[in-house]
Amino acid sequence: MKIEIVGGGPAGLYFAIQMKLRDSTHRITVAERNRRGSTFGWGVVFSDGTLGKLREADAVTYGQITEQFVHWDDIDVHYRGTVARSGGHGFCGISRQALLDILSARALELGVEVRFEREVAADGFGESDLVVAADGANSTIRKRHADRFHPDIDVRRCRYVWLGTKKPFDAFTFYFEERPSGWYQAHCYPFGGGWSTFIVECTEETWRADGLDRLSRDESVAFCERLFAPHLGDHKLVSNAEHLRGSAAWLNFPRVNCMTWHAGNLVLLGDAAATAHFSVGSGTKLAMESAISLAQHLHEEGDLPTRLAAYETERRIEVVRLQNAARNSTEWFEQVALKANLEPEQFNYSLVTRSQRVSHESLRARDPKYLESFERWMCTRATEGECSDA
Repeated sequence: MKIEIVGGGPAGLYFAIQMKLRDSTHRITVAERNRRGSTFGWGVVFSDGTLGKLREADAVTYGQITEQFVHWDDIDVHYRGTVARSGGHGFCGISRQALLDILSARALELGVEVRFEREVAADGFGESDLVVAADGANSTIRKRHADRFHPDIDVRRCRYVWLGTKKPFDAFTFYFEERPSGWYQAHCYPFGGGWSTFIVECTEETWRADGLDRLSRDESVAFCERLFAPHLGDHKLVSNAEHLRGSAAWLNFPRVNCMTWHAGNLVLLGDAAATAHFSVGSGTKLAMESAISLAQHLHEEGDLPTRLAAYETERRIEVVRLQNAARNSTEWFEQVALKANLEPEQFNYSLVTRSQRVSHESLRARDPKYLESFERWMCTRATEGECSDA
């Protein structure tokens, strides 16, 4: 099979690897518009539950990835001068660049042709048997063939900027800072090499009220450093988005879904097909697991449309489940101002359970001491101090 993959991110590269592992005679080309070593992000997060699937799919790649993982279990919430920690959540972080280097090297080793700095025309695929659009949330292929895929794109109301710092973190950390214009929150986590991701988010109204729409990239970074100085100490914030200028460094997250993921010999993969908000940390997981599924179904019996339909049917279930959780999480952060009067204990519990993937009882299994402390506080508040430890 002759396969053209548009997009050299985790989805496209991992799909190429999976196809070659199943049949080395496939002729596979990955076309990436950016130069090798250029990536627009900092760290990538996986949950512990994802790792077993990666190990089964390719033990070699799995071993190389896990060698560079930073692992942590806790979530810290900094709110109104308090810090609350809950444990047992199980996260792993790796540099996005390190992940891409591993996947690129593995693909090349297996005989995949990876072409960097290559722009691909939306219709220029020659005689390819299969064209895989793995070109991200702003997919050129999906846009060009919108009448076939029928994308539904919901641009969310918060602005965010993706930054990095040398400040070390030993937990998934959330900072909340209030200004006269509104609330800002930072999503922070380690990913190796002494670096951590530091995503700053606020509503569109707050962003404009503080004049961030008129600041340069460097001025925006300086603003965030001043805002979170009590938490950063002597550490600086850094932007690696050299391709962005001015207010464009602050993005709105697009929630992408499509009526169908395949048309003829075209198929969508990863963020091109569906996105999940960064606050649930599952976008790369979704892309790589979908790459495994697509490769599996392409090696089953049936014509191409039947096999692509089977892939879509299987993965859409997981996408719907994750997008529902991501919607809950997204809306929670969009509405921080509505929770500003909550006491710290309520605020922290609300944040940890925001996606509804973590229930009250699953918190008990993850961190019984944390949940017992919250239940004791809640009981004391409800009974005016007459709560029993029984």
